[in-house]
Order: sequence, then structure tokens, then C-alpha cells
Amino acid sequence: MEENKKEEALEVEADKAEADPVNPDEAVKAEEEAVTEETVSLTEEGEQAAQKKADSDYDDGFTDAPKKVEEQPKAPETKIEEETQTVDIHKQKEEGEEEALVRPSERGKNGDIAYTDPRFENIEKARKSHVKFSKKWSHIKVGITLGAVALVIGTWLVIRFGFPSAGEIAAYVSLGVAILSVVGIAVFGIFQKKKTVKSTEDYLTAYFDNADAFLFDGLPAQNIQGGLKDKVTAEEFNAADLYGACSKHEEPSNVGSRDSKTFEYEGMKCALADVGAEARNPKGFLTVFIGKYLRTENHLDVKDGGLFVYFKGNARATPPSFLFQNDANLIEDHKKYCVYGAKENKKLITPELRKAFKEIHTDNLLIDLAISFKSGKTYWALGYEDTLMVAPVDKPFDPVYLQKFKEHLTYILNLAKTL
Repeated sequence: MEENKKEEALEVEADKAEADPVNPDEAVKAEEEAVTEETVSLTEEGEQAAQKKADSDYDDGFTDAPKKVEEQPKAPETKIEEETQTVDIHKQKEEGEEEALVRPSERGKNGDIAYTDPRFENIEKARKSHVKFSKKWSHIKVGITLGAVALVIGTWLVIRFGFPSAGEIAAYVSLGVAILSVVGIAVFGIFQKKKTVKSTEDYLTAYFDNADAFLFDGLPAQNIQGGLKDKVTAEEFNAADLYGACSKHEEPSNVGSRDSKTFEYEGMKCALADVGAEARNPKGFLTVFIGKYLRTENHLDVKDGGLFVYFKGNARATPPSFLFQNDANLIEDHKKYCVYGAKENKKLITPELRKAFKEIHTDNLLIDLAISFKSGKTYWALGYEDTLMVAPVDKPFDPVYLQKFKEHLTYILNLAKTL
């Protein structure tokens, strides 16, 4: 009996040892895995919030952008695997730093804005004209629709009760009137759509003509060419290697653009356009960029592997692909920006350039900035909020965002001249 009890006691101790081993290394490893899982989860929540914003904004910001494609699940074998984020993609404040926000202009009692430039007034006049036109034609369409319905019902009532002996003739006549009414409404709808599209184009033309005139006024820019209907090709957008295939999505396939212009800035060849781009991912299509796409000449000798800089933003930003590529090489990571590329290209980030970087700040208007340095050309992808990227319709035009963009553009062009 004594021997049996001893054996049972030994078995119980062995079971406890198996169920709860005391191993410091294993405990530390488990704790590290838990912390890693929590960090990845928090990062994914921020990215999901950013994508929710970008998806809702893409079609509204670009009239020429591809129509939004409903998300279609892809086959399991094509699913892109996620990877652990190596840097914090969100900007961090320095100690004691206060974020400067771009605030809307002050308005009068009637909600009007006092414009200080005649070009701003031209934009607002064009907006009001477009709104007035749209409301007028909407009211006409409602009136025609109601009139058609009343005509069909009235015809049936007149024949049915005015000519009791007509029998089924009342139904046939009413049906004929109904068909003619539907055809009439459809024809009017086509006519109205053409008129509305024309009104929208007129408004956007006035908007960009006046906005661009303001942007380049006072700048040493020459040979400015292009306009609203000029566009950027997908090849030109993808040439920057900023938003290519990565663990989040494939290479952008839908690139919508407008107001593409070329110009010379003190002899430096430049190009600027509004761009919105989408790329396919396992769930459908993902918006990867909405903003101003600037290209400038440089005199850099960039080795294979490239050189990329990302100025971090908030949860509404859409970070570039190199943050999610397995083979991307992280050179530096700071609170406000990070640098990727080949190590031999790090020397191109000179003390003067670092000093210039300190004056670049993302905020509630400029939500992020991605830069790609190539031999002979620098690509600047400035991600902006709707307050700049969407021509207002229901609200008065507020010039403060355009004025702020001019400050950004001037600073970057002057910086590009030094490269």
C-alpha cells in the first residue's frame, strides 16, 4: 500500500510538471509573442481606419476616375500574406510640440467668405451657377415625372367614368399613355444628363483655370501647358515605385487623374497633376493614393535599390508600398519620417537636405508625403484631404486650403532646385 501511494504521488507531480513547466525561456518567449500580436493588431486597426477614409473619398474626388468596383473575393491561392510592420507609420510629436492645424476661413452672418482675390470670386460664381443649374433641372424633372403620372391616372379616370361603355379600351389607352410617358421621361433624362455633365465640366474648368492661375502667380514658372482634361498615364504614376505591389495589394491598375500640367521652374522641368489610384487586393480594390503628384528634375546619381522617404501622417493617410515590402531596406526611422532604399544611397541625404526636411510638416490638410529619388527625376506624392482635392458644390469655396497648397508647392519646388 505504501509503495502504491508513493507511485501515485509521483504520477501527480509528473502531471503537474507537464501541465505547468517552470521554464523562464519559454515564459519570456510567450510574453514577447503576446506583445507582438497586440502591436500588429493596433497597427492593423489604424490601417483599416485609413482605408475606410480613402475608399469613401476616391470616386467623389475625381470625376474621371474609374468607377468604384464592388469588392469581389479572390481565389484562396492568390491571397497576399500579411507581414509584421517594421516601423510606426504614424507621425509622433516631439516633446512639447503643438500640432498646427489648417483651419477654415471665417464666415459672415450669411455664411459667406470675404475673398481677397478675384480668382477666388470667379470660382465661387462658377460654383453658384452650377448649383443653380442643377437645382433648376432637378425641379423640372420632378415636375415632368409628376405630370406624367397625373396624365396616366387622369386618362384612365376620364375614359373609365366618362365613357362607361368603353370597357377594356380605357385600360389599353391608359397603358399607351403610360408607355409614352415613360419614353418621354427617359428622353428627358438623357437630355438632362448631357446638360448636367456640361455644367459640371464648365464649373471644373473655371475652378482649375482660376486655381492654377493663383498657384503660379508670382512663381518663376514658365511654359505652363496642360489643363483639366490632360491626364497622367498609369506608367508615369507607377514609375515612381511608391505604390507598387506589396503585402497589401498588387500594382495599381486604376489610375484616375486630371489637370495634368507641365512647366519649367527656373529652368527645372516639372509636371503636376491631381491623381487618385487604386490597386487590387484579396478583398477587391484598395485606394492607395489621392493627392497632388509632382515630378521634378534632379542631378542625383541614385544607385540600384533607389532612395525613398516617407513623411508620416495620421490614421487617414495611405502609406506607400515600401513600408510593406519584404525586401525593402530600412535605412532610418524617425518620429516624423523614415528612409528606405540602398545603403549606398544614404549619402544623398545631406545635412542640408535633413535641415530642409525639418520644415516639412504633415497635418489635417497634407496628410502624408512620399518621395522617390531616381537618377534624373524626383517623384513627390503629396496626399491631401478632400478640403483641397474635391471641388466644393454644396458649400462655398474656401481658399485657405489652396493658399496652403501654394505654400507647400513653393517650398518643395525650391527644395527640388537644390537636388
